[in-house]
Amino acid sequence: MSLMACIPDPDRIRRKIFQIDHLAAVPDVAWRLLDALGDDRTTPGQLERIIESDPGLAGKVLSLANSAYYGLRSKVTTVGRAILMIGARELQMLALGAGLADVFDWRRTPPGWDGPMLWGHSLAVAYMARELADEAGHPQPAEVMTSGLLHDLGKLVLATSLVDEIPPLIARLAEGIPYFKAEEELGLVHTTMGRWLAKRWELPDPHLAVIEHHHDPERAQAHSASVALVCLADRMAKDLGVGPAHEARPLDMDRVTAMAGLGPGRLRRVVERTAERVPVLLASWGYPGGGGRP
Repeated sequence: MSLMACIPDPDRIRRKIFQIDHLAAVPDVAWRLLDALGDDRTTPGQLERIIESDPGLAGKVLSLANSAYYGLRSKVTTVGRAILMIGARELQMLALGAGLADVFDWRRTPPGWDGPMLWGHSLAVAYMARELADEAGHPQPAEVMTSGLLHDLGKLVLATSLVDEIPPLIARLAEGIPYFKAEEELGLVHTTMGRWLAKRWELPDPHLAVIEHHHDPERAQAHSASVALVCLADRMAKDLGVGPAHEARPLDMDRVTAMAGLGPGRLRRVVERTAERVPVLLASWGYPGGGGRP
């Protein structure tokens, strides 16, 4: 079969993307928890009541609190104690994960494509982006974290809603063609597909910029610091082996680091303090910590 015969119709792809449900499909408990965590007046008791209203989320909170990372001698058996152990940032990550995990159904991922690993990568990038944003003094670190979670929205769409388009892409990768070249040849550029869905969902402009430009921050005409931070987080996660090892275009990482408002030393500090923490967070969600190319 010729390459032209494998290239999908872009109009058909766009129509399928526009049919994906809006983020309103995110469970109410996730929104409630995120809102509560963003309010300085929220008490631990209020957080406990929100989390306990969703058994699945409560189980993940207890699992994280009982992970080896905290080194506790006795088991954490209540959500209230778990909240005190974990802290707001991890709870934010769990809420975000609970949200989009319900929008994208990994059971539909075709053979040869590791959907759960891709989702684990998105979680890792979100966490690292928040850490980098804090280090850089970004005015909206939580916003950068959400952008990090959404940065590969186009790949998430491909893995769950465009599964018929994946076999030709897998075949090109098996031939040794870099991912960024294969997706261009097949008209499946994930930054473009992610931008389509982000616009369909009317996501804020910072998220649009990150989704579209996280592989080339210098092309971002606005929100360039946020784009650069997520770009760095994406590379950091891949260096840790978290997520599919899709080859991206070469970048001047020193330039990207400067755009993010960081220097090599500050970047290294974030890498060191997240290297052990990220696998623990992923394990609480049941995702493996290693990487692998689909």
